[in-house]
Amino acid sequence: MTRAEEQATLLAPELTDSWGKYQETVGLETARKDADAFAAGIYRKGWPHIFPPPLFSTGFVDELSYAARTVVGLLQAIPERVFGGDIAAWMEFQGLAREESDLLTRSLNKRNLHMASQFARPDFVLTTSGPKVVEVNVSAPLGGMNTVDPYVQQFRGSGYFQYLQEAGYDVSAPEMRSIWGQAFQSLVRPRESAGRPVVFEAIADSADINSGRQAFERLVGSFGFGYANGLVQDLDVRADGVYYEGRRVDVVFTMYTWLETRKFVPAEVTVGLMEADAAGLVDFIAPPTSALFDNKANLELLTSDSFAESFTEAEREFVRRYIPRTFRVTEATAAEAIAHRSRMVLKPGSDYGGRGIVFGDQVSDEEWTAAIGAAAAESGFICQQRLDQLWTSRAFNGAEYRDYYVCLGPLVFGGEYAGTFVRQADTASGNLVINVKQGAEAGGLLAGHAAAV
Repeated sequence: MTRAEEQATLLAPELTDSWGKYQETVGLETARKDADAFAAGIYRKGWPHIFPPPLFSTGFVDELSYAARTVVGLLQAIPERVFGGDIAAWMEFQGLAREESDLLTRSLNKRNLHMASQFARPDFVLTTSGPKVVEVNVSAPLGGMNTVDPYVQQFRGSGYFQYLQEAGYDVSAPEMRSIWGQAFQSLVRPRESAGRPVVFEAIADSADINSGRQAFERLVGSFGFGYANGLVQDLDVRADGVYYEGRRVDVVFTMYTWLETRKFVPAEVTVGLMEADAAGLVDFIAPPTSALFDNKANLELLTSDSFAESFTEAEREFVRRYIPRTFRVTEATAAEAIAHRSRMVLKPGSDYGGRGIVFGDQVSDEEWTAAIGAAAAESGFICQQRLDQLWTSRAFNGAEYRDYYVCLGPLVFGGEYAGTFVRQADTASGNLVINVKQGAEAGGLLAGHAAAV
């Protein structure tokens, strides 16, 4: 397949060279100023942003939306389909430590299981045969929430966008804010409150207390909520409600992960908030139940022949198309992982941010054998089949055209597609972990198409 054919399978075919034509039309200096203005307008410390953005075809975006919603639905089906509602068996399969399963067991009720998967982001790495799921993030705080809408809005103010409109084209993306708001408000129960109900953005790590709070304040404020933020450990759970510095809190939104829960939050704090939610005193969004759906070991349940009978033939065909084979690293599977080093990627089951990932072909036999042995002894790790023929996007970096690997993270809120968090990594960097914390550039997905008449 030629580069032009590769690009055409995913990008809007009539717009693959639109940035080059824009430069020719307005001149290199004007185009450069446009890029600089975009960067200044979207600036966020530690977050390099993509410009110009790749413009994907509407057909591909429809496929991505379908795939994202489907894989989240399959995860939601696992407790009943695979384990017949036996959550303890599910936790045992995931290899959770005793203290983890104890806390998660205390979180189990119908409301919490429903809330647990309302905020999700599957991550698809693009290959020449289409998008492939490498993990599914299921948590109230998701990377991309503070990026997608601002990125789309900033692009719509650029000279490049104006050029596209004058040439007869438009770009489109869902409004993430409204779709997130629908999912959020569906979890908030009516409650008498003096003035605007207050959302408390709960942080677990004191080092994170002043990081990026304004975007979430604006988000919840747009739906009529008051706002406060602080450490979840400082909340005061009383018989008549939950308070922070004497102010009544109606909703506690957990802007921290399961890893941070385990590291920073005493179990009694989490249990107290879950009990307050059960009593109707506060809406605790979301409880640690999300960790059950977030675990990468779930991809074994979807891809292994051992569990195939839990899914329909159409669902199995979907899995074969979109999800690479994944299995837990145990004493029983260690030999297979070692024997196929060059075809395997080792990952921690519950970590995030690209940490702890080892590509088998990038280490020696001895290093790989040691890593697999340690993973099997510790439990909580998975091996995933390495993806073949990564798709590359030819993009301008402000000085020259370079090739980039691309990871797309479609956001799924309440079962609805809400836009996509885009990350791209320069192929020349050798970095195969396409994550902002690992140096990737970020943006929001835009579909390019002829403007409506």
